Amino acid sequence: MQTQISHRTTTRALQRLLIVSSLLFTVNHALAARADTSSKPASPTLRVTNPASSYGVHIGDVLSRTVIVDAPTAYQLADSGLPKKGSKHDGIELVEVALQTKAQADHTQYTLQLRYQVFAVSTTPSVMHLPAEKLNFSHPAVSATTIDIPAWGFWFSPLVTGGTSTAKKNLLPEVSTPLIDSRADRQRLGLFLTLAISSLLALLYMNADGHWLPFMGGAFARAHRQLKRLEKSSRPKTAAEEKKALVYLHQAFNQHYGANIFARDVDEFVRLRPSFKNLQPEITQFFAASNQSLYDVRARDSQQVITQLVQFSKQLRDCERGVA
Repeated sequence: MQTQISHRTTTRALQRLLIVSSLLFTVNHALAARADTSSKPASPTLRVTNPASSYGVHIGDVLSRTVIVDAPTAYQLADSGLPKKGSKHDGIELVEVALQTKAQADHTQYTLQLRYQVFAVSTTPSVMHLPAEKLNFSHPAVSATTIDIPAWGFWFSPLVTGGTSTAKKNLLPEVSTPLIDSRADRQRLGLFLTLAISSLLALLYMNADGHWLPFMGGAFARAHRQLKRLEKSSRPKTAAEEKKALVYLHQAFNQHYGANIFARDVDEFVRLRPSFKNLQPEITQFFAASNQSLYDVRARDSQQVITQLVQFSKQLRDCERGVA
């Protein structure tokens, strides 16, 4: 009896020992796995934003997708780890690759812009895909990490369903480009040109000394040109030159009056030629000074007299032309 009790006690002790050993092995294995997990660095995370619409895509359309990767600082995006611009897949070409990098406190954010253009040809609506891409990252403590960008499907819609016969039926006749009505602009341009030419002719008529335009070769205009040439000549301005200058103006007065005009005829001259009325006091003074110059024996400053006659003849020319 005692032998049976001793045997049962031994068996129970062995069972308890086995249970305790199993528990210790399980705990050690869990702790080792946790330690191994905690020592492994965190992996990059991926976010993808695909085009808003997955239907109604035609040939030539450009589709954009944005890929954002948050990678721990130790991870570096490999130079050769980006999709290649110009790569083609089933009629879809990657036409633009733009990468922006933004460093954060404990990670780096990579923003990748991918633009695809559709060049596929299909006569019926069909499902197409933006191709799957891969991004390769390197880490000093672990092997290279590859992040997969999944493909994205969309409906491709042909511009015209059918063959060439259907396309011919859908052709529209060419419409000529509507012309812009420029009549108002041409009228304004013509008016501005007319005003500009008229203003130019008026300035020439008022200030030009030539006699090549109508109504510019009057008697006083001719006298004014003669007096200016006399004033600019290099000859000394003597009493003879002064008398010559007076004769130029007297001839002009006589031509306008139709006879020899004297100081007593100034009122009659102004009555016959009303355009000279504003200069009547100056005309009267001219005849008085002319008599004094012709008949007075006292010497005068002939240069100054000729200069004054040039200015006076210009005033008479303006009255003759009706611009004074």
